[in-house]
Formats: sequence, C-alpha cells, structure tokens
Amino acid sequence: MSDLATYSAQFERFANALTAAERAPRSVQFSRFLASGFPDKHVEDWRYSDLSALNEHNYEPDVATADHLPEALLADADALVYVNGRLLGEPKHGQWHSDTSELPPPATGVDALNAAFASGGLRLRMDRGTVLDKPLQVLFVSRAEAQATMSHQRHLIELGDDAQAKVLLDFAGDGGERLATHFFDVRLGRNAKLTLYRVQNEAAGGTLVTRIDTRLSRDAKFEAVTIDLGGGFIRHDLDVSLAESGAETTIAGLYAQAKGSHIDNHVRAVHAAPHCTSRMNYRGLVDEKTKAVFNGKVVVEPGAQKTDSEQRIANLLLSRKAEVNAKPDLEIYADDVKCAHGATVGQLDETALAYLRSRGIDKDTARAMLLRAFALQILDRIEWPALRARIEAALHLPAELSLDTDA
Repeated sequence: MSDLATYSAQFERFANALTAAERAPRSVQFSRFLASGFPDKHVEDWRYSDLSALNEHNYEPDVATADHLPEALLADADALVYVNGRLLGEPKHGQWHSDTSELPPPATGVDALNAAFASGGLRLRMDRGTVLDKPLQVLFVSRAEAQATMSHQRHLIELGDDAQAKVLLDFAGDGGERLATHFFDVRLGRNAKLTLYRVQNEAAGGTLVTRIDTRLSRDAKFEAVTIDLGGGFIRHDLDVSLAESGAETTIAGLYAQAKGSHIDNHVRAVHAAPHCTSRMNYRGLVDEKTKAVFNGKVVVEPGAQKTDSEQRIANLLLSRKAEVNAKPDLEIYADDVKCAHGATVGQLDETALAYLRSRGIDKDTARAMLLRAFALQILDRIEWPALRARIEAALHLPAELSLDTDA
C-alpha cells in the first residue's frame, strides 16, 4: 500500500457508520490529512520530532475494553476513565462526558487526523461562580492489543466567570504499539481559576500526541503542571492566549523519561492584552538513550503593554548518550514590557556529590538527593498530596531518604 493508504481504508470503514451530516465535515478534515500527512523535520515546529514514519503504519481502531477500575485512581478525587478511547462505566455527573466533539480548523496533519476520527471525551462546563467539590481525575488508559491500534479524542473544559476547578489529565499505558491523539479546548471566563495537571506515563511502544489550547478572559488564572515519566514518542503542545487584561498563567513542567523515549514539549504563551503575566519553568532529567525537546515561546502582541513574562529552562544530562534540544524564544511587538528568558544544560555537580559521599552518604542516595533538589521547583507546584506522592514514587525520589551516615 502507498503512504497513508491504510488510513484511507480505516476512514472509509469509520465514515460508513456515520450519517451524511456527520460524515461531510470529517471527510473535509481527512482530505486535509491526506494532503499533508504526518509532520516531518521540514516543518519547523517538528524539526526534532519527525513523525513521517507513521505515514505507512497500519493502525487498527481500538476495541479493548475494561470491566474494572484501574489501580491508578486517586482516592481523594472524582474520576472519569477512558480505556483506549472508550468511556468506562458512567460518570458521576453527566456533563463530564460528551459523545460529540467540535471540529475546529486543523493546524497540522495530526490535527486533521484527530478531527477526522475524533470520538467524544471530557466535557466539563461550569456555570458562573461554581467550584468543584473535589479534584477531577481524567484517566486515559492505553491497553495492549494483538495488533497496533489507534484512538483519537477531543475534549472541552469551560469555566464560567468566577468558577474554579482542579483537573488531572492522567495518561498511562501497559504496553503494545498504539497511536493516540488528544486535543483539549480550554476556556476560562472572567476571574475564573483552573489548576491543570497533566501526567504522562505511557508504555514504551506508545505514540501520544496531545495539545491543550487555552483562552483566558479578564483576570482569569491558569496554573498548569506537566510531568512526563514514560512513553515511546510523546509530543505535547500547550498554547495559552492571555486574551484580556489582567490574565495570569503559571506553567511548570518536569520531564524524566524512561530509557529510549522521545519527549517533545512545545509551550506558547501569547500576550494579546495589556497588564498580563506569564511564568514558564521547565526542568528535564535526561538519561541514557533518551531524547528531550523543549521549545518555550512568548509572543507579546502590539498593544500588550505592561506585559510581565519570564521563562526558565534547565536540563540535567545524566548520561553521555542523552540528548536534549532546548530553546526559549521571545517575540515582542510592544515597547513597555518586562520579559526575561534563559536556558541551561549541565550535568550533576560532582563537587556536591563528592561532599555528600564524604559525609558518609552512599552514592545512590547522594545522587537521589541532588536529583530531588533539582526537581523540587516543579514538584513543589503540585498542591495535591496524593498525586505528588505518586509522582515522587515513580521518579524514585522519595521525600524521606534513608541516610546511612555510619557507612
């Protein structure tokens, strides 16, 4: 079969189950996907994350289901669970899920593929002044199947004026070759506040592409923490539009991927109105045979005076075979602004390691102490004890380190 032919066959079978009204817009999106395919290194935003090899892959639609709740659920949260793109059970509140999805214009071939095949997903709409009683954990589980499979979902989070919510987007996998795409449309009303956690711990055979588009109204606050722990190929785009005066966003991230993984984070904050504030802080622990990519971009549009923006990127290379490409970027079209950025790439401080060893601390514990100190700027942003404990356990950086000072 020629490039993309397998996707054409899958779409034909998928579209045959739709009504004519449902099929027409999706066919337009699929035609756009056929025209562009998966992005490759010739697309600037994808120069370090070439997906063109997927053009000839043969992914079957997901069919796996589950009849029990996964162990990854947190006890102190409400939950919505999807297994290979399918809703597990019934949500506690009906408004948390929708079988339909909106199809905005695609920006890349991956966007168009998602829009063509997308099933429903999270739909959290909150009225003015409402507050979620508990955090909401949205768990996306990838289950291994006999053949390579794919699933695509679109999601909506919309907070009315003065509404508040804390949401966890939790991605986990147990093996198998899979392609999953998730696109989130986030809209915050005036003075609304959303704390959003995104935790990714996919299996080595997983290809996961996620994008979160966020629009902030006047005085809205958006706090995001992203954690990458596993996966084969992971690409995450987080775009924040500070659309009205007084909007604020704080974005923090930590990537500490598994051996052989490729993780690419692209974060963009657009200051489209005056008197807005953005903070971006990402840290990477890049180990043997892993590749990390980070691009952080701040755009200050004309008229966005009194912008206050800062971005910091720091990476530790823990092996000679580790690779990182990190780039902070600024585009400023206003003259009364305060903007700063910086990026560092280094290794563990051998002097500090030697000092800890001289105090009777064994090598592994001393190393863990230094890694934990490096990661704390991000971990301290997680104001959810159960979630933080789970992440620290996965990182093997426990809060309480056993010190054998008699060694």
